[in-house]
Amino acid sequence: MMKLLIIVLSLAFVTHISVQNMRADGTETLGVPSIAIASGSGVVAGGTGMISQPGIITVDVPGGATVEQVLLYWEGFMADNTPGDDTIFISNGGPPVEVTGTLIGGPAFFFNGAWPSTFRADITALGLVTAGTNDLVVDGLNFSDAANGAGVMVIFDDGTGDAQIAVRDGTDLAFEGFPEPRLNTVPQTFNFPASSEARTASINLFFASVSGTASGFGLRPTAIEITTGGVVSVLHNLLDSVSGEEWDTFSISVDIPAGATSLTVQAFSRDDLGVGNLPASFDWVAASFALQPDIPSGVSGRMTGGGSVFTTENVRVTRGFQIHCDLREPNRLQINWGKGNKFHMTKLVSAVCTDSPAIDQLPRSAPFDTFTGTGIGLYNRMPGARIEFVFVDAGEPGVNDTASFKIFDPAGNLVLDVTGDPNVPAFLDKGNIQAHKDNK
Repeated sequence: MMKLLIIVLSLAFVTHISVQNMRADGTETLGVPSIAIASGSGVVAGGTGMISQPGIITVDVPGGATVEQVLLYWEGFMADNTPGDDTIFISNGGPPVEVTGTLIGGPAFFFNGAWPSTFRADITALGLVTAGTNDLVVDGLNFSDAANGAGVMVIFDDGTGDAQIAVRDGTDLAFEGFPEPRLNTVPQTFNFPASSEARTASINLFFASVSGTASGFGLRPTAIEITTGGVVSVLHNLLDSVSGEEWDTFSISVDIPAGATSLTVQAFSRDDLGVGNLPASFDWVAASFALQPDIPSGVSGRMTGGGSVFTTENVRVTRGFQIHCDLREPNRLQINWGKGNKFHMTKLVSAVCTDSPAIDQLPRSAPFDTFTGTGIGLYNRMPGARIEFVFVDAGEPGVNDTASFKIFDPAGNLVLDVTGDPNVPAFLDKGNIQAHKDNK
């Protein structure tokens, strides 16, 4: 498609940005951006797949907040070792604006005919993003193999004080069957001063090229490990082109315990839960980190549920819960099974709420359908146990809702496993799981 070049320069308005240079900030690892990152109260993000264009990026900025910085990213595959398309068009109800970006990752060899490139542009001056809901139309992206997607990260100030904010970006490739450096991503560690009180961090992540459900290949397993305060939380199978074909954007809320001084996040191509499908190949494009004493602005919502499922040994497992996507209290989760076994969650440690492309949740009552999280608690009254879980609201009347989880005792032994494998699909035998919009 021929691109329309729109250039109008004045002291008051700029519709063309050129910030290109040929030095990649991070290839086969995410790196610290070569541009200054603004201060603010928090970070929100949105993204879209670009296999079919135009794409629409929806990003919600808290009401009354001031937008301090808007970073636009896009990524795609070239068929050979050449940089991809460094221009993209973006609009928000007005004429499209051509933006030229900086190459920050790649071109890097992934597999035959696939050389990813990642670009970034600071588009703050365009004034396209304001407080409230923003629907940004992106178009005109051309890569010889695939234009995978685009996303924006927005740093805002809502008057509650500055958070500690950091951004990492580039191109970091991973697939279980490839040798290093394409086997695993490089862990990203964010350091911060210790506090005598627990805090909540918000992590926004961009991934490209997950040919999952939206691409017709079904769920391709992945794992994301988050380590803070000596505790490792594992979030399984989040990547599934949840923001449109070949693009994933989501925010993870993480509890930072008192005394902790760092958080590390790393993404893996692997099948921890024995789904049986080929693990996903992907390109980790960007990560933002924001830490402040107050609850961050991320994906809002909560999930409630009750009822039972069965294990492979035909043991009934009952559970009841109320949990929040941004970790705000109250968060309750109680699981009972067998002869007097109990797990009582005392702390929701990490949470991410996503809208799965495989689920047609009707009637729709919330902006998400899948709650993936980890927590710590009591196993038969013994402290130090932990849980990894995925709860899915697949619509009414609840017969297709699922509850998958693993519970580990204080010594790390697996004591309960309801995984959603073909023999135990984790569909509720009784009860219902319900996703809700957040309370006002």
